[in-house]
Amino acid sequence: MTESSAVFGTSKLFLADSRLALAVLNHLRYQALNRVFGVSRGQANVLTVIVVLSAADGAYEAARRITGMRVSGVDAAIGGFALREAGLRVAGPAAREIPGFPTLVALGIVGGLAGPTLRRTAHRMRAGTQHLRAAEARIRRDRIARYVAAQDRGRASKA
Repeated sequence: MTESSAVFGTSKLFLADSRLALAVLNHLRYQALNRVFGVSRGQANVLTVIVVLSAADGAYEAARRITGMRVSGVDAAIGGFALREAGLRVAGPAAREIPGFPTLVALGIVGGLAGPTLRRTAHRMRAGTQHLRAAEARIRRDRIARYVAAQDRGRASKA
């Protein structure tokens, strides 16, 4: 056993694995953004910020609507307990032994409820991207037409 491999312990293995996982996730993010929006790697970070901000806007609107309701603390506690028990009952008796299971189920439910809002946001962003591409193509055609016209005027003045 070499000296360098003896120092490589659990903490370094965790760091190496987490770096690899993050690199794979980053690559998958680039591929997804390229397939859905057709952006290059250089534009992916900007689009990611836009997607995250749009999702945050949707989450803010949903939270604002929910907090606008008048619910007492007791009602919220009863609702939370009922939701927890319903999730545990559906999952079966072994689910009570899993630590953090109710939290995982609650996050899954919230994620399922947020899904349609996130999909609508993504569709609106895609439509906006297509609109921007059409505008860019129109501007490019106009610029090329002006350039060609200027070249034609230059050739006509020389003749």
